[in-house]
Amino acid sequence: MKTEFHDYQDKVAFNKDKAEKITLVETPHSRTTLWCLLPGQHIHPHVHAGDHIWVILEGTGMFLGDNSRQIAPGTVLIAPEGVSHGIENTGKEGLVFVSISAG
Repeated sequence: MKTEFHDYQDKVAFNKDKAEKITLVETPHSRTTLWCLLPGQHIHPHVHAGDHIWVILEGTGMFLGDNSRQIAPGTVLIAPEGVSHGIENTGKEGLVFVSISAG
């Protein structure tokens, strides 16, 4: 396996019916995906068997979890294994973020 580089901007795609999940890469120890949500779309709070990291790239929204709060570009969310986390696009533009799941 070798180092990979991705330009997320050429992979952004929205789906009017549901939040769009685009797999960037899967390794034996992690999965990296790009999520694209239109205004009003959300990912219900859920838990994972492994740590989860979200990096907000574009748009604004609301983190849904143990300490709900507004999120914007530059926000890095870290949900440890077993901690509930979700997100809703509460803005007027598309919400785009990278999700890294370990474990």
